[in-house]
Amino acid sequence: MVVDGAMDGLDLVSRSLLRFGDRVVVEHPCFPPLLDLLESIGVEVAGVPVDAEGLRPEPLTAALRSPIAAVFLQPRAQNPTGASMTEQRARDLAPILAQAGLPVVEDDSAGAVAASAPISLGQWIPDQVIHIRSFSKSHGPDLRLAAMSGPSELLREIIHRRQLGQGWSSRLLQRVLLSLLTDADAIADVNHARDEYTRRRDALVSALNARDVEVTGGDGLNLWVPVHDESAAIVRLASQGVGVTPGTPFDILPGGGGHVRVTVGLVVDGYEELAQILAAAANTSSWASGAR
Repeated sequence: MVVDGAMDGLDLVSRSLLRFGDRVVVEHPCFPPLLDLLESIGVEVAGVPVDAEGLRPEPLTAALRSPIAAVFLQPRAQNPTGASMTEQRARDLAPILAQAGLPVVEDDSAGAVAASAPISLGQWIPDQVIHIRSFSKSHGPDLRLAAMSGPSELLREIIHRRQLGQGWSSRLLQRVLLSLLTDADAIADVNHARDEYTRRRDALVSALNARDVEVTGGDGLNLWVPVHDESAAIVRLASQGVGVTPGTPFDILPGGGGHVRVTVGLVVDGYEELAQILAAAANTSSWASGAR
């Protein structure tokens, strides 16, 4: 089915399949709007750490020892870390999730601008997986379109709920998207955008790593940059005209250390200068103490 963007899909899934008091697994760190959505319907979250290959199997197994109603994850270009699930990690997670027998909701928001190959746990556990692929980042946010796939047993409730609201997504916009997905020039433009985003991200990652700020290469439009003092880093960067997102709203588990999310999609050049500014901010211990 087609929905009005990834968040619309997540909203439909959450309100159709979950109930007040349910507990779900989410990634740590996690995209804050999803946390806000789950909180709005009274759902509790259990964070499972993400590494460079996706959800970590051992903490997932531990989380599933308590009653869990669903698992939410981003298979590619995870926001904010940029992690993409590898095939081996998917093979490791599949039997754990198969034994649990619960719905797995995949939010592929990066879509075609992700450099990683498309992947879904649905290849191994098709009866449990709802996959949402957004076209907003790749083909235009004003399209507000995403595609959702899954087993009919799970989608039936979602379709019924949608009929009580907007009913369907604009067929005019769907035709526009179809033309963009099949036109040779549009395909080339999206491929170029994906490669350019990757180049920009890799350039800033390399410049930061050269300054002893450890950021993984990953994928997508964002960097998850470790900092000594989150508030001090944000204030210092703001004073130099650099806007970043604080890491705290993304955190589920304690003790992860400070981070800021840096979005690099619009950074065309000047990576060495930007990396120097970010590195100085990352090493700022306390603005109040006069650190420079």
